[in-house]
Amino acid sequence: KKLKCVICDYATNRKDHLKQHVLIHNDSKDLKCDICDYRTNTRTNLRGHVLKHNVSTVFKCDTCDYETKRKRSLKLHVLIHNDSTYFKCDICHYATKRKGNLKRHVVVHSDSKDFKCDICDYATNRKDSLKQHVL
Repeated sequence: KKLKCVICDYATNRKDHLKQHVLIHNDSKDLKCDICDYRTNTRTNLRGHVLKHNVSTVFKCDTCDYETKRKRSLKLHVLIHNDSTYFKCDICHYATKRKGNLKRHVVVHSDSKDFKCDICDYATNRKDSLKQHVL
């Protein structure tokens, strides 16, 4: 069944395509570029815009040596310096609101592989990786 735009003659079989199309009739520009202040109302326009940026653009944290190519990633990262509710890895830039996530994360820095497969020589430092291997 064809889904039709109520504003113009556009028609499609896919609901997600119609939803995306309707945005072109909307004046609000809710999608933002991570690199500059560009705003648009369609993902297609945003993707095209982002391609115009030089990939060497780097955003740097003023507090530590963290760097990223995405403005949004830096904004999220800066929160770990300002919000004491984050649990932070002492080895890398990883931070989380959940203590259990940090405990699970720190094993990636460990060389010991305490979880061993009973069937083959596979060994890992993460219990969930062993479970996935066994499946």
